[in-house]
Amino acid sequence: MEERVTAAYNLMLEGGSRRSNAAALSSRFNVSIRQADNYITQAQALLKEDFRGEREEMLNQVNAMRMTAIRKAMKRGNLQVCAHLLDSVARSFGEGSIEQDAANAGLGLHITVDDRRKASPEE
Repeated sequence: MEERVTAAYNLMLEGGSRRSNAAALSSRFNVSIRQADNYITQAQALLKEDFRGEREEMLNQVNAMRMTAIRKAMKRGNLQVCAHLLDSVARSFGEGSIEQDAANAGLGLHITVDDRRKASPEE
């Protein structure tokens, strides 16, 4: 059974869809699609556990790559790319998240403009 879960794990790392991975496992180990799907579920739990501790380090690496890309885009004048990447960096630090939006819910800038054209001559 461990061999089958490992095979499911490896298929997931290759990026196939759940359905295609289940079909491949079913064919390879001569089991039902339902049983193959159970192996995939077990493999997903392993994958989640494997990446739980590495999330912070991966986030740091991804942000370092984003910053490098931002610098290169700035040199080339690709401001739209810079804006997109900066937004991505901000989201990785929680800006724009539901929690952050809730914390900022009371904050805001409200501007009103009086229309002087409709003012009375006495004013």
